[in-house]
Amino acid sequence: MRRPHPIAIALTALAGALLGAPAAAPAYAPKTLCTLPPGRATLAADVQHGLAAHLAQYPDLSLATATERRNAERLLSRLRVATKHWRDLRVARRSGFDTHLAKRPPGDDAVGWLHAEHRRFSADRHVLDPNRPEALIYATEPGHAPILVGAMFSVRRGVAGPTPAGPIARWHSHVVCVRKNKRGLAPRADGTCPSGSRKTQGSEMLHVWFTHDLRSAFAVHAPVPELCRDGLLGARACRTGAAGHEM
Repeated sequence: MRRPHPIAIALTALAGALLGAPAAAPAYAPKTLCTLPPGRATLAADVQHGLAAHLAQYPDLSLATATERRNAERLLSRLRVATKHWRDLRVARRSGFDTHLAKRPPGDDAVGWLHAEHRRFSADRHVLDPNRPEALIYATEPGHAPILVGAMFSVRRGVAGPTPAGPIARWHSHVVCVRKNKRGLAPRADGTCPSGSRKTQGSEMLHVWFTHDLRSAFAVHAPVPELCRDGLLGARACRTGAAGHEM
């Protein structure tokens, strides 16, 4: 049996300390692309790592132990408090988050999802630290100031994210094209990679949304109905239906 990666062990120990509970050391992340079992549209609900397109949108809370549920609640609660001052995009920018908004093409009035990355937090050894999320997530609508709707944690490529919250907080990844040790990029529209790069499974990430219920707070993609319900998306976007996408 392959021994866990040293970085993975250290990250898990830190996550356990932050959440107030120990967690089992994660296995080394797979080097090959995950595939769905025959006849399944999504991975089983107790699977805690997988491609974003293969995981069910919402976790099954009934599969979590009491300790795992408390850990999920604690992470969400601490993250709300720690990120409160970053609701102001200017404060987030001064704190080191990349809040650059891409220019919209004419006529584009769709809701966007800005992942404002913090390069220093992304490169450090902290994981699941509410005070050091790798990215903040803002909903962007024309005519409205960006609204902080969640945060994202991530780990280095090749390391499986720790799971002190069990099947509630599932880590997802994407298929990416990589060239040596450079950051992975999305494949071309036809699914192929540029010459000199290879297709692989990217680094793992975990979204946490600031909705009012635990189930939607740990959705894989933006939980649009609950974001609307809880006033985190504008009325127009909720009337027209904000488009969700693989994040």
